[in-house]
Amino acid sequence: MPFARFCIIALFLSAPGFLSAPSEGYAHHLHSDARPAAPDTIAAAAETAPPDTLLPAAASAPADTIPDREPDVRLPDETPDRDDPEQEVQPEPRNNDVNDTIPAPDRPDLEGIDMDQIDRPGTDRPGTERGPPDRMGPGAAEPAAEDEIRFSSRDSLHFTTRGDRRATLYGNARVGNQKGELTAGEVLLNLDKNEMSARAGDPADTLSEPVLQRGEDRIRSRRIAYNYQTDKGKFDVARISMDQGNVIGTQVKRTAPHVIFVEDGIYSTCELDHPHFYIRARRMKVVDEDQIFFTRARLFILDIPYPLVFPFGYVPSRISRKQSGILEPSFTYQDQQTRGIGLQNLGWFQYFNDYLTGQASMDIFTSGTFYINSRLNYRRTDNYSGSVELGYSRDQGLEPTDPGFVTNVQRNLAVNHSQTLTPFSSLSANINLRTADFYSRNSYDYEDRAQMSTTSRIAYNYNHPEGAYSFNVSGSGTQDFSTDATTVTGPTMNFSLRRVTPFQRTGPARRESWYETLSIQYNNRLESRYSFRPIDDTDIGFFEALLNPSRHRKATGDIRHINMGFRQTARADLQLLSTTYANIGTNVSFNEYWYPETYREEWDPEQNRVVPRMESGFATGRDFQTSVSMNTTVYGLSEARIGRFEGFRHTMRPSFSFSYRPDFSDDFWGFYREVQINQAGDTRKYSIFQGGVVQGPAAGEQRSVSLSLNNVLEAKEVRRDTTGERNERVVRLIDRFNLSTSYNFAAESFNLSNLTATISSSFFQNLNLNANAAFSFYALDDDGNLIDRYVWKDSNRLMRLVNFSFAASTRFSGGGGSGRGRFDQPKWHYPEHYDPLDQSRFHPIDEAIHYGKVERVDVPWSMNLSFNYRWRKGPGTTITRSAVINAQSIQFRLTPEWQVGTSLGYDFIDKELTPSRFNVTRNLHCWDLTFQWNPFGDFKFFLFRLSVRDSQLHGLFQKLPGLNNLERSSSPINRFRR
Repeated sequence: MPFARFCIIALFLSAPGFLSAPSEGYAHHLHSDARPAAPDTIAAAAETAPPDTLLPAAASAPADTIPDREPDVRLPDETPDRDDPEQEVQPEPRNNDVNDTIPAPDRPDLEGIDMDQIDRPGTDRPGTERGPPDRMGPGAAEPAAEDEIRFSSRDSLHFTTRGDRRATLYGNARVGNQKGELTAGEVLLNLDKNEMSARAGDPADTLSEPVLQRGEDRIRSRRIAYNYQTDKGKFDVARISMDQGNVIGTQVKRTAPHVIFVEDGIYSTCELDHPHFYIRARRMKVVDEDQIFFTRARLFILDIPYPLVFPFGYVPSRISRKQSGILEPSFTYQDQQTRGIGLQNLGWFQYFNDYLTGQASMDIFTSGTFYINSRLNYRRTDNYSGSVELGYSRDQGLEPTDPGFVTNVQRNLAVNHSQTLTPFSSLSANINLRTADFYSRNSYDYEDRAQMSTTSRIAYNYNHPEGAYSFNVSGSGTQDFSTDATTVTGPTMNFSLRRVTPFQRTGPARRESWYETLSIQYNNRLESRYSFRPIDDTDIGFFEALLNPSRHRKATGDIRHINMGFRQTARADLQLLSTTYANIGTNVSFNEYWYPETYREEWDPEQNRVVPRMESGFATGRDFQTSVSMNTTVYGLSEARIGRFEGFRHTMRPSFSFSYRPDFSDDFWGFYREVQINQAGDTRKYSIFQGGVVQGPAAGEQRSVSLSLNNVLEAKEVRRDTTGERNERVVRLIDRFNLSTSYNFAAESFNLSNLTATISSSFFQNLNLNANAAFSFYALDDDGNLIDRYVWKDSNRLMRLVNFSFAASTRFSGGGGSGRGRFDQPKWHYPEHYDPLDQSRFHPIDEAIHYGKVERVDVPWSMNLSFNYRWRKGPGTTITRSAVINAQSIQFRLTPEWQVGTSLGYDFIDKELTPSRFNVTRNLHCWDLTFQWNPFGDFKFFLFRLSVRDSQLHGLFQKLPGLNNLERSSSPINRFRR
């Protein structure tokens, strides 16, 4: 390239008062040393801005909504005055981008210039220092400096230094720094005043409308003037996005980083351009993008104004934003004859810090009935978490003089705690203490209402880092409200050593010797238990009996107060033979029992009965048992062809074992004693550890043989596709078919135990089948009592059925697969204005309903179906049966908005329905319609609710007369489970 031509281009680009350069693919930097008065850095990079959505048109803004000194900007249809010497002449713009709505100024004729001599993006110019990378451009790797201004445009850039340093960007322009970014079709930048401004040209042009983005805060307006140094600005017809809502105003002014003033504002959580409902106020103040204060406000529903005007108001902040606030109460009219009118969920949420929050709420009725609930939540990640909840309710009628007036007080305490002490130890606690009717008066959940007991538990667990041993301590308590029985177990301590193989050798892989397979394991258990089962005519309470053993015996008739015991077990296993055909092994186990007191019985001739008592003193007992077992596997193959099955395989795994245990009731061991039971002098034996918490040595010698047979039936399934290609797979026809029985040679009678059979199969797709049966080999007398005589001696039967159960379960679903329908989600469309007398306008409008074809609707649905049948032969001639079918989690999505759900059950024996519930929900865009109905059982109710999805406005709706009737219930229960 000739040197003269290069000089001409350089002079043209550096002419005073004018700089015009193509911005597409071109990076330019002006540093603060170019002019000392403005220490800002300007960087430009090509970037394409995403299209935005146009807001509804509004009136033009007054002149005071833009900066006092207008930047040097001309719209495309303006023509400069060439006779004015103070006015700079700009060439006629030319549009080179079909997607841009603002024409670009003409560029110099670069024809004949060697383009290789012009700097490319990302290359350094000779004699200049490369500026910091632009985060808006591709390939940015470093964050921009705090005082740097970044800009880009799709079309062109016009920069002037006459007077103030000003720049005009055309075509998808972006200007911003770390505080915010302004996007528009045309942006004016004043570096000396630290201002950026933009205005929309044609209202139909969605690409040129200004949008100011500050972090997650996004403001869209027809005109924006923003000072990026003071973080203040003015807006005309702006839309402010908030947490689950929007604020639209004709005049918007930001006076602080987190404070915005709005004139003629509209607030709504409905996302439509013309929302279903909104609050319209003369003035609004938005703080931290989630709190709204307003004056002279009015509620509009479907453009119908609510008759009441609020002189001032406040929309509370979201408690999920780490802020304290008032809970939104609501009116209730449930069961007015006994409770009257009520106010629910009146309370306060307190955010203490990132680890602790609290909440207290109250329901109160005009009858004097009230319910107080408080909850404290705490959490520290990877350390501990939990909650403490207190509940208190007092129910009464309207007037003390009313018939049947009663007062009922219920209490509840719930503590949940989970903590990781070290990587190898943890602590957990779940404490639930409540009165008997707390759930029945304060919960809709029928599972809670069906609970007749409450259980609490606390536990500590420790595992050795190398797995040498494990240790845990636990305690639990259970209270049964139906019998007023209370059981407290603990402390319970378990200690277990890792299995040890003392003779196993390490080294290269080889076949083990029989003695190397010896393994030894040890564990122990310390347990204590207190059981309180009061008799019917006692007035002694649980705590009184716990502290006084004599009062406990009087209240329960039990001679034991606190039952304590210790058991330790050692077991050794040895594999004697392991071959391809059979495995033979043996084991021996040893148990030792420790008790601080023992059980005694004595014959009292005066009372003519056996009198039990407890004798203090440390006592021990021991027992042991040994066994030998053998098992093998037998395969049966068949080449038979049945339908699509070509070949079957039957796998049988028979096992045989012999076990021996001495009779520890023999006088040699000293664990059993004899006591006279009647005046005739008859005696019987009893164990001195009878009723012990860890049991004791068992009576009776055992020399039994056990037999079991496990079966699996498989088949080879062959299918051919449309091309004739053969596909094979192995399927299981029967997953499990097990038979087991035993014979005790040492028993005096009934040597042969019952034969148990279990079968299961999942061969059928999405269907599980299970059956269990027990058969006895002994006959019954005329009264139905079991006698020591085999069945086959008196009949042709080998055995008789004792009990039988069958269960089948499956899951059905359809409608497009995976619960998704084939219908499309509608695009919500509503007219700009509503006619209150035209009810059809309250529904979405399908403009093509008379033109589009009718498509098949594939309704998504799902259901879990199960059937259970039980039959049992009891003592005598008693036979019990049950046959119940349950259809659970039934869900139908009739349309994208309508969904129906229910759970049904029917008992074929009792011929009655099991507890069921029906649910119907309707999505009304920003409204929810819910109907719940339980028509069967003792707890019948229905609940109807039409509510706004947003919880803040829902609380407001429930306070206003006329709107609070959107929720109705027939149930005497007025509170959901907390």
